[in-house]
Amino acid sequence: MSTAVIWIEIFSGLGLFLFGMLYLEEQIKITAGRSFKRIVQKMTATRFTSLVTGLGTTALFQSSSVVTLMALSLIGAGLMQLESAIAVIFGSNIGTTITAWIMALVGFKMDIKLLSYVMIGIGGLGSVLVNHGGKWKNYFGMMVGFGLIFLGLEGMKEGFEVFSKQFDLSSYLFSNPYAYALIGLAITAIIQSSSASIAIIQSALFTHIIGFEAAAAFVVGTNIGTTVTAILGALGGSSNKKRTALAHLIFNLSTGVITLVFLKWVLIPVNILLPEANGVVKIALFHTFFNLLGVILWYPFIPFLASWIQRFFKKEPVYASHYIQNVSVEIPDLALEALEKEIEHLSTRLEEFTLLSINIPPPKAYEKGVSIDKLLEHHHENFDLNYEKLYEKIRLLEGEIYRYLSLLSEKRNTAEYQEKLNIFSRQVTYLATAAKAIKDMLFDLDRLYNASSSDEQTYYKNLRYQILKSVLAYHNARQGDTAAVSEMESSYKKIAESYKNSMHIIQNIAKNPHISAEVTAITINDMHLTKSFSKSLLHVLNSDTES
Repeated sequence: MSTAVIWIEIFSGLGLFLFGMLYLEEQIKITAGRSFKRIVQKMTATRFTSLVTGLGTTALFQSSSVVTLMALSLIGAGLMQLESAIAVIFGSNIGTTITAWIMALVGFKMDIKLLSYVMIGIGGLGSVLVNHGGKWKNYFGMMVGFGLIFLGLEGMKEGFEVFSKQFDLSSYLFSNPYAYALIGLAITAIIQSSSASIAIIQSALFTHIIGFEAAAAFVVGTNIGTTVTAILGALGGSSNKKRTALAHLIFNLSTGVITLVFLKWVLIPVNILLPEANGVVKIALFHTFFNLLGVILWYPFIPFLASWIQRFFKKEPVYASHYIQNVSVEIPDLALEALEKEIEHLSTRLEEFTLLSINIPPPKAYEKGVSIDKLLEHHHENFDLNYEKLYEKIRLLEGEIYRYLSLLSEKRNTAEYQEKLNIFSRQVTYLATAAKAIKDMLFDLDRLYNASSSDEQTYYKNLRYQILKSVLAYHNARQGDTAAVSEMESSYKKIAESYKNSMHIIQNIAKNPHISAEVTAITINDMHLTKSFSKSLLHVLNSDTES
């Protein structure tokens, strides 16, 4: 077998292994995503439960990177404390060693090519035959993922076996085992999977290409390399996301360096515990041992670490959004929750912008027992505000939400998930339309505020009344008042009807020689805009019933 063919087999095996890991990870996320979120939110109240949660979920997802990204998203969304996030990541470092044990006890103990074919065959056929979007489709997908992982591992193992028999590698190997730590770090940073990196070194160790000490150093390097995923996931995020990534780096780097310095001594208990085991099993034990040792040493100092890293990353990036910039789209279920909160935030900004535009202080508008007439009577002084800047902030928030929606729509293609995204998209569109209607009235409202004729003043008061009534009904509906939705519908109908009635006022304005034609146009235009505003808010409330 030629050198080129051997390398093709090794790299093809690596490609299958990586794709299998990613595919399995995606199927598990779809199946258990919501459960994971609920578990994490309930089980991160203390450091210990956070540690156990990180361990268990990493063992479930077979990827510390996924759990790390989820922890970053949760802390970014304000659903987890910094200490808990650090403990989750510590636990994930132990949980990720499960993969090495699976490879050692299954992948290198038997001929798994036939098993991988069976799993891919059953999983592939099942995925085609079952209903689209059902749980069984995900279960069959998980079988395909496991099958691809084992098939890829078998390919790497066979390639390295041939390689070791045909070539004298003594002149190509490093005498210093620490060089392998750098190689492990580099490979993991590039392929973003410590599990795949460890599978590579287990294959090389199984075929006696390298020794146990060199393989151990390589594994330590992969542990440090996994921090790249957390660093990339924290870029552009909140300060706490960056602090969590920094804690991950400090933990993995410190435990890795200490292990490398005392490598010969750390290997002694491994050899004592499993004196007769092969190198592949020993490397799995070593992987678990030094991660567990690192967590035991660092665990009491989590509060100190969390307190110390608070001094870093004090300058927050500027975002109009409050939630979505802290949650990665790689975690679709959690991202959906952040998106819902962000749209609520957009609604709040719209309400404030609208109330300020008609000279009503937002806190005063929501006081109980105050009628609309009283609000209009007590609050009529014009605010000295830059309304254009307020509107630009709303537009920026809309843009950030739309961008997030677009990125998220590519992450999960199930009909149910896409329908939720469509509902959110419609809500943002209607809110944007409502904001644009108020923005287009700003100049007219200012002009009417300074009007001198009684007809113009009557029209201005009527306009403020209709806008305020719509905002209050919408606000109450958002707070869970079911009657407010009916009130909103009734309000819109009255606005539509009042448009006809207001024509009498408009006609009087038009007949008045002291009132310009421009003001006549303003009154007609603003009635249309008020209808559009009220109708858009009503559509937001009913967006989940639209097809």
